[in-house]
Amino acid sequence: MSSPTRAARRAVRPAAVSRLLSWLAAAIGIGFVIAFLAQAGLFQALLPKQAEPPPPGFEPDRITAAISTVNGIDDEKQPYKVTAKRGWQDGKTPNLVHLEEPVGLFRRASGAKYTITGSAGLYDTKVRSLNLDGNVVLEQEGRFKARMDKAEIAVKQKKLTASTAVSAEFASGTVDANGMQITDDGARILFLNGVRARFTAPKGKGDTDP
Repeated sequence: MSSPTRAARRAVRPAAVSRLLSWLAAAIGIGFVIAFLAQAGLFQALLPKQAEPPPPGFEPDRITAAISTVNGIDDEKQPYKVTAKRGWQDGKTPNLVHLEEPVGLFRRASGAKYTITGSAGLYDTKVRSLNLDGNVVLEQEGRFKARMDKAEIAVKQKKLTASTAVSAEFASGTVDANGMQITDDGARILFLNGVRARFTAPKGKGDTDP
């Protein structure tokens, strides 16, 4: 005849096995859930995202302003304005401002307006100078248009100096040279070095085409 202790042990074993099977079933179920979530990509969504690389041409710590504008009054008491597609302060010299596609708008004392444009520019806020580089075009509508690679402009004095090849078009002809200076509020234009001029003489009243 079995003792009460042995009977209790036999009664306990099925309960322990039942609990073990329950834990095993739960573990298997959790494993299936984890596998499903992994396949669904939810774990990847919960992981911290890697930082995206900066865009090409990005320069840290550069202060850039879109549609930069400089306004002022020149020595002839005439307003001027310099605008650019973008502008940013030089990292080493604070008074220098780099300009992208600058456009200078000036006015003579007579009221005539002219513009000067370039691919890039450097404006000095201390001395108020504008240096242009690349595809520089100076134009006074109805008077002349001059093209050059580089130009230096003293904005307050409206003085322009070019030390590169210059090609100018006037109503009466063209002038090519290796330098140019404009002073006296634009009234004095001086071409320098290797000047080649071609002018078209106006026809007289009695002239007829052959």
